[in-house]
Amino acid sequence: MPTATERAAAEKTRWVLLSEHWTRSAVPGLWDDRPPTEKDVIRFHDPQQDLTKRARDWGYDLPGSDLSALATFAAGLASAEADAWDLEKPDIATRAYEARRFLLGDRIIHWAVPWLDAVGRRYPDHQETADSDRDMLLDLADEARIAPALPGREGIRVAGEDSYGPIRLEQPLESWIGSLWSGTVLLGDQPESANLTVLYETGSERWTAMATDHPGSAEMWEDLSLRATATVGVLRSRRS
Repeated sequence: MPTATERAAAEKTRWVLLSEHWTRSAVPGLWDDRPPTEKDVIRFHDPQQDLTKRARDWGYDLPGSDLSALATFAAGLASAEADAWDLEKPDIATRAYEARRFLLGDRIIHWAVPWLDAVGRRYPDHQETADSDRDMLLDLADEARIAPALPGREGIRVAGEDSYGPIRLEQPLESWIGSLWSGTVLLGDQPESANLTVLYETGSERWTAMATDHPGSAEMWEDLSLRATATVGVLRSRRS
């Protein structure tokens, strides 16, 4: 049985590898200008103020908000936890663990997993790394149980919202489809309407399967599945 120090150190290694995989030099040409962030994938929410506060709480100067930068921050928190256990400072170790758990649940997994999933499907050269890192994040979420599916969620969420936020925005269809809030991540040019419908139908099925396979974050994938199904309905109504 590994010690608490060994568990934190092992998780640090997983975060460091994730960070190294998604730097510009590691995946040249995968994006035009800069690596995508939560803001780019979600579009209707900018988490920068929250990220800055989280980093400041640990005296850390966050170099960016892309996946590599966030993974480096998480690795630092894992290192702080391991060091604190070694120094017999359980209060600091626990605080570092909780900070990393909330970083994963609040600022990483909900957009990074769908983005990595999309990268793996669109870019064969990066599929193995993208799928492996996606599964690593899902495994971490299972261990931490950041968003399990709970029965009777009506009283937990604000009316008209799910784990991602507002279910419907007064946005043009094109803008809505460009956001993960529509139910999936689209990379590159958007296909014609009929193919979009198929993408969202298969996306809904994929999120449902992910929710079954990864109960620690099932609520997020169930919500994405419902969002994708709703987008299918809008696309079909536009074609009729």
